[in-house]
Amino acid sequence: MMDDAPNGRIELGLTGVPETLLWPLYFRAHEARKDDDFLVDPLGVSIVDRIAYDFGKFGRPNTGHAVRARVGDDLVRTFLSTNADATVVSLGEGLETQFWRVDNGIVTWLSVDLPEAIAARRALLPTHPRNKQLECSAFDPAWIDAVDAMKPTFIIAAGLFMYFRREQVADLLRTITTRLRRSEIYFDTIPLWLSRRTLKGFQPTKRYTAPVMPFGIPIDEIQSFVGAVGMRIIQIRAYPEPYPKKMPILAWLSRIPWIRKHAPALVHAAFDAPRGS
Repeated sequence: MMDDAPNGRIELGLTGVPETLLWPLYFRAHEARKDDDFLVDPLGVSIVDRIAYDFGKFGRPNTGHAVRARVGDDLVRTFLSTNADATVVSLGEGLETQFWRVDNGIVTWLSVDLPEAIAARRALLPTHPRNKQLECSAFDPAWIDAVDAMKPTFIIAAGLFMYFRREQVADLLRTITTRLRRSEIYFDTIPLWLSRRTLKGFQPTKRYTAPVMPFGIPIDEIQSFVGAVGMRIIQIRAYPEPYPKKMPILAWLSRIPWIRKHAPALVHAAFDAPRGS
């Protein structure tokens, strides 16, 4: 339930997994406040300033969420450069402001999330005729029914799959493979050690316990997992690899094969024959 706080800010009243949408929002906004133009997101900054919430409970901001967002922006812009009127579907989008960062003027954008998250978007984000909102789970085929399968589609599932079981994720990807053949997808993964830690009550800080994240996978198993559901890998990268200067220590550590194997990953995959082949 959303309420107006005494200071004029909005209290969203989120708990559990929906509450996690505030985590990447806060870390992205922290990065966007810097003057290096790595992630230009004035809308995200303004949203944080309008929410009544103890963001400090998430701990000291790091650049991981900003890197994930920037990589997603890069991929969507590249996709739209050759598929200008495509559909972009953002699963579990939360309070992501990516549409306003990458809009090319004609793309159709479908934001898919649970009712409480969509309610937060409607309360805090501007409306736009090409940004459509759909209240349903990412695992509900209703969102696929809403997509024109004849048009190229780019699917974003950032910060989503780890909250579900491996077999649930595989089933969803198989369904997409069958119904949206002209599509690409961007998602991230966490390693097994982190998944197991959440099962025991992972506390990033003393004031916050993260929800359970059942799906973890080593980087060297991602390709076989993706191949088994009918997808092909375009690229798999550990988080620090796309922009190593943003995460210099982790970038150095990721050069060590054993450490890289057990690191979170950014995955770009497709459901069709290679483009340009």
